[in-house]
Amino acid sequence: MEEAKQNNPLTHWQKMFNYKISKIRYKIEEGFGTLKRKFKFTRASYFTTSKVQGQMALKAMAFNLLKASNKISYG
Repeated sequence: MEEAKQNNPLTHWQKMFNYKISKIRYKIEEGFGTLKRKFKFTRASYFTTSKVQGQMALKAMAFNLLKASNKISYG
């Protein structure tokens, strides 16, 4: 997203661009927030890349299961 600087406001096109991508960005940021809040995905627990990727895959699966159970529960 474009950001206004001091003494340099956003143009009309920059505001339109921010508005258009904010709808998509919100959904993605919401997912990262859930991963951080519910699954403590703020830091990796391991040092090697393969273990971190495995941890991330398991947390992503747990996140998808949570989303599916919420969809079933709340319709």
